[in-house]
Amino acid sequence: MAKIVFNLTLKSYVPEKEMEYDLKEPMPLLAFLESQQIPAEQVGLVVRNGRWEAKSKCIVHPDDTIELFPYLQGG
Repeated sequence: MAKIVFNLTLKSYVPEKEMEYDLKEPMPLLAFLESQQIPAEQVGLVVRNGRWEAKSKCIVHPDDTIELFPYLQGG
């Protein structure tokens, strides 16, 4: 089971901050976000198994932990 953690404003797209998904095979993160109706443009930072990964190149594997963060703004 892949564990996805939705941080800060991304929590508004899912029922709980941490969700587990039963993936049958690896899936591109962008395809996963689309399947869950989460706008990819809202995701600014991706951490896969404790390491930063480019959103466009991230592949979610069934045993991964993925942490998603929105773009941070401020001054």
